[in-house]
Amino acid sequence: MTDTQKLEIFSEILRYRTVSRQPGEVFDAKPFLETAEYLKKVFPKVHRDFKRETVGGESLLFSLQGGDRSLRPVMLTAHLDVVPADDGEKWVEPPFSGNIRDGRIWGRGSIDYKAGVAAMLQACEDILEKEFTPDRTIILAFGHDEEVGGSKGAAEIVRVLKDRGVYLSSVLDEGGYIYSYPWMDRDVAVIGLAEKGYLTLRLTAHGVQGHASVPELSTAAGSLCRCLADLEKNQFKAKLCSPVEMMFQATSDMFRESVTGSDHAPTPEEMMRIIEEWPSGNALVRTTTAITMISGSSKENIIPAFPFALVNFRAVPGDHSLDILNHVKSIAEPLGVDVKYEDTNQIHEPSGIASMDTVEYRAIQAAVRKILPGIPIVPGIFPAATDSRHYGRIADNVYRFEPVHLGKEGLGALHSEGESIAVEDYLNAISFYTAYVRSVSTA
Repeated sequence: MTDTQKLEIFSEILRYRTVSRQPGEVFDAKPFLETAEYLKKVFPKVHRDFKRETVGGESLLFSLQGGDRSLRPVMLTAHLDVVPADDGEKWVEPPFSGNIRDGRIWGRGSIDYKAGVAAMLQACEDILEKEFTPDRTIILAFGHDEEVGGSKGAAEIVRVLKDRGVYLSSVLDEGGYIYSYPWMDRDVAVIGLAEKGYLTLRLTAHGVQGHASVPELSTAAGSLCRCLADLEKNQFKAKLCSPVEMMFQATSDMFRESVTGSDHAPTPEEMMRIIEEWPSGNALVRTTTAITMISGSSKENIIPAFPFALVNFRAVPGDHSLDILNHVKSIAEPLGVDVKYEDTNQIHEPSGIASMDTVEYRAIQAAVRKILPGIPIVPGIFPAATDSRHYGRIADNVYRFEPVHLGKEGLGALHSEGESIAVEDYLNAISFYTAYVRSVSTA
């Protein structure tokens, strides 16, 4: 199959509007089912040799039995669902066009994470063109609701595998990329050894509904705003978890002189103070506080009785959800603001930290060196959440890496208006997964 044909397949996959929805919203399963049928058509060798199952309604599970049943399987995972693209007015190309222009493939999911679905399947299709019998069982898992927590997709896949007594040697997911950090003088490939925790709290102030012409001297909305301002002012203390400390040790000589103020390599503590100045750096060393939703009354001349806000926290290893709850209560309760969990099913502690002394970690390194010779490869932590939070329950180690340049947007590129991936990055992803699968499938 030519590169042009591979790009056309990926482009078509991006055209399916596989948008996940929050509970209570209308979910359209049709695009997911149509995607599954298309994958069957364009990856016939995978569907011939792998066992394919549908799990949780729309998630897909592929498995290729290895010759040595004493070896634990390895999993590669991506997700079929994407976040909404609204009306797409600000997109360079329509969000579900899959158009190829200016050396890039445009469309929602082009990075997050249909690139993984397509490239993983394409890699396996290419491998199967020649006789291929792995020693180790290879599993591909594609959830359909990662963007809304994975409770029906990845969680159900975990339940199915657990019931069968399957325990994985490792999982390779999204969550590490090729970053252009503003404090470094060159790009680095970051392999995520862990990911931060996840928690959303609902903060509600209590008052009396009234007419805006005669407000109380102190309103519930005012109390809520003071509380939110105090939360932003009183951030969690910075913490240097081991993956970030290892990243600092590996990149100390890459810090730009203009940010260190001297020509000597900074210590990890100095590096931590430096990168706090950037949002992308702050998220690596601190449990972050993000005010995401605020609601008052239904009309501009009504004083709300119960204004509320949702605040999202991403915890670094070492901080627990109860630590966050107690911290917020200590600020909110003196101001008369109640604090409750928004969704107890969406409380996730920081993940475990994967080992660097494994066949799989070395296989990731080797595959990166093959497609991007000379680029520094460092461990790190992923500040967002992935389906790995579920798969980690049945795996020794979870690694996070997708060989994609995020550029100056950083993680914002994943859900951006105008999401796109370089043609070169997509073709490199196929080569990366090909090298990785060949390496880890051999005893």
